[in-house]
Amino acid sequence: YFGNTRFPKFRAKPRRTITPGDAIGQATPTVKPAPQTLKEQAQQKWRDILSPEKNLESRARIIHDIGHSYFQDIVDLRDNGDKLFEAPKQLIRSSKAHYLPSVSGKTLAGQKTDVIDLCRGKTTLLTVNFNKFSELHTNSFIDPFEAAFADSEDAQVVRLNIEENWAKAMVLQMCLPYLRRHTPKDRHANYLIHYGDVEGLRKSMGIANSLIGYVFLIDKELRVRWYGNGLAVMSEAQSMVMLTQRLIPNKKK
Repeated sequence: YFGNTRFPKFRAKPRRTITPGDAIGQATPTVKPAPQTLKEQAQQKWRDILSPEKNLESRARIIHDIGHSYFQDIVDLRDNGDKLFEAPKQLIRSSKAHYLPSVSGKTLAGQKTDVIDLCRGKTTLLTVNFNKFSELHTNSFIDPFEAAFADSEDAQVVRLNIEENWAKAMVLQMCLPYLRRHTPKDRHANYLIHYGDVEGLRKSMGIANSLIGYVFLIDKELRVRWYGNGLAVMSEAQSMVMLTQRLIPNKKK
């Protein structure tokens, strides 16, 4: 109540989650378009402005953002907890695995790149965060991964920090000096920051709540072979390490 006004109790919508063990990602690998000149970029931007299809896509994103608010994620967390499911215990078979989608951004080292370029060629634990709270979740996977593969040249951690809200993006940009100071320098090159909509990533990778941290085990061909979310339980950390060992070539037992 507020004065004489009674406000309705917000209830979380049923979670739409993937089934653990199902293939996630995109069915085909990303094919990067040829680099465009400034003139070509301007022409493409103008075509997008005049395109009815692009306008409908933009309208659909706005409607989705209005319908799915940050507050709804809080209510979902309150009612359903901070874990969607326990991670699978087996790798997704290479023949059935899907590919990591493209997400561009800038690393803490100042390089413009794409997450697929950072992950290519190595077995990668990719972490995805939308806020500071979810780092507690991803760190619970990162710590045992780094402890097991600190000396491996074939395994790495790539962190993807996403900010979809333009107002919060401005705050994050102002906080970058602080973030650089408090992130070990040897991790800057693999810490990617993306500003903007990632609805395609959300749908293809099973990201149901932005307050939860997500981890994905990516093989050197950029296929998503395993995934987890929330705080890691001991069995999940053990499975992650064991499955990573299977993906690393010629690893001594």
